[in-house]
Amino acid sequence: MALSAREARIVGSFGPASMAEAREAAAFAEDLDVVEVRLDACGGEGDLGALRACFEGKTLIATLRSRAEGGAYSGTDPEARAILSKALAAGFDMVDVEYRAGGNADLVGLPPSKVVVSVHDLEGLPPDVVGLAERMAATGARWVKIVGTANDSSDALRLLEAQLSFAGRNISLLAMGEAGIATRVLAPYLGAPLAFAALVPGRSTAPGQMPAADLAGVYGVGRARPVGKLVALLGSRVSHSFSPVLHNATFEALGEETLYVPFALRSLLNELPALREGLARLGLPLSGASVTIPFKEEAAAVAGAGEPVNTLLFGDDGSIRSANTDAGALETLIPRAKAGERALVLGAGGTARTAVGVLRTKGYEVSIANRGRERGEMLARATGSSYVSEKEPAGELRVLLNATPLGLSAEDSLPCEASLLVPGLLVVDAPYREGGTALVRAAREAGCDVVDGFSLLLAQAAGQAASFTGRPVSPADLAGRLPARTRPLFADAVAACSGAPR
Repeated sequence: MALSAREARIVGSFGPASMAEAREAAAFAEDLDVVEVRLDACGGEGDLGALRACFEGKTLIATLRSRAEGGAYSGTDPEARAILSKALAAGFDMVDVEYRAGGNADLVGLPPSKVVVSVHDLEGLPPDVVGLAERMAATGARWVKIVGTANDSSDALRLLEAQLSFAGRNISLLAMGEAGIATRVLAPYLGAPLAFAALVPGRSTAPGQMPAADLAGVYGVGRARPVGKLVALLGSRVSHSFSPVLHNATFEALGEETLYVPFALRSLLNELPALREGLARLGLPLSGASVTIPFKEEAAAVAGAGEPVNTLLFGDDGSIRSANTDAGALETLIPRAKAGERALVLGAGGTARTAVGVLRTKGYEVSIANRGRERGEMLARATGSSYVSEKEPAGELRVLLNATPLGLSAEDSLPCEASLLVPGLLVVDAPYREGGTALVRAAREAGCDVVDGFSLLLAQAAGQAASFTGRPVSPADLAGRLPARTRPLFADAVAACSGAPR
């Protein structure tokens, strides 16, 4: 039976530093019923009446999150009680009361019908989530909210299983962190009445919190989006990925009752069996997965493949099939070599191994550079390539391909010497981020030809989508289904995938 998160209410959370920021944030609340104002972000209560007026017609929650639970408020409990009482008097509909700060007694004297009673654990999950939730519910609060910190997929599963046991009640369980992202998506499908998200994109109030617009538009929370099975994104870092936008838009367009959900893992080999079993128990069986850094070699071991893979398909009989759509994407985007042309691959993981294979097939003489010399030399020997100890090999390069994670974060440095970036060089960068990675920006400034990570993502995702759905899917199909706000990021990628001049 397909599940739905239609009844869940998305809470858009934000912390205004000023009234000007609050007025700007109000523009993002148009499609939301509930907004949480983090008063701790503005040094206390702020102008409560003006804040209420900014969100006329919305259910407005006032929150003073303490430092002990991840916020900025450092005042006393009586002072917090006074501020929350003033918020109710100013027209706020609800207040957040921390259970550990006295809410376990009488909700600090506040009317239970106007209280969200909450617990936030910054280290892990409370040892007895179910028992804690029952004790919090006994306070009579209108809503109960427990937020833990998930360190791996087993933590996420534990919380989701507890959430399912509370289906139909006023209890919402979710987790912070990369591994907690899956709980923010799936808890509403398992009965959580509230789903907390960032009101303003890029300004989350908790680790792993996604924009409210994505929770609704990408993952179907708060609307009629039937889900009968899952496809997962498996990686150590998943919050940056645009794969959910691409695949969920395609699943919906094709009428598939499939939801694409990111799961952050510590080890694919160790966690995948339990993850599959746990999701099946929840009524959300896993039918496939995209695999990203650093698990492509582990995925190959799981599937019994000889080379790294980025796609797994799970049969009802327990079988696992695999594919590597990275290879097809690189074959499309990299031209065939002329005699004697050389390529340098940065990295020695699964993506690097795939890239080396494609480049050698295309006729390039390939060198490999890697921060860990031993692993780089092993890959060079295994692929018939050469290893270079410095990222500045002698001789001219035609292709430089970055297969390291450097570039995913804004603070990342260049993965190579800037002197390598010269006009005529084709730079292929596997990581991607809005505004371009450091390598992409530097390469374009130097006059290089560039294939960015969005182009690789779009090309390989088309192959994955075809595997997941059993229907032909082109890069242009994927891009054409993207929301308007995301489509411009893939404009160059569509051109690259169609063979247009770079």
